[in-house]
Amino acid sequence: MGDYNWACFAAQQAIEKALKALILHDLGKYPRGHDLVKLYNMVRNRVSLELNIADLARVSSYYTQARCPNAGIERPSQEITREQAIEAARIAEVVIGEIERIIRDP
Repeated sequence: MGDYNWACFAAQQAIEKALKALILHDLGKYPRGHDLVKLYNMVRNRVSLELNIADLARVSSYYTQARCPNAGIERPSQEITREQAIEAARIAEVVIGEIERIIRDP
């Protein structure tokens, strides 16, 4: 539909919720915050991702950039591209798939 900024935000939210679910599952506590790298570092010894920290950092930035004008870009709805949305969705798929595997098969 062309709402690439919202696709990027949704990918960030999906990864955040999946990481928080794993943290709650493994550590028994619910973490605060939206920084995907910080959340990942809490369980990095449990998660084997086929991507690097820079990928998570890039998607993490969409928490504000994709929704808030002047949070890095002035017009998120016009400046975030289809390619960025596809990449964010791919990263979310990798993270969620791995976390789902871990939680189902501890």
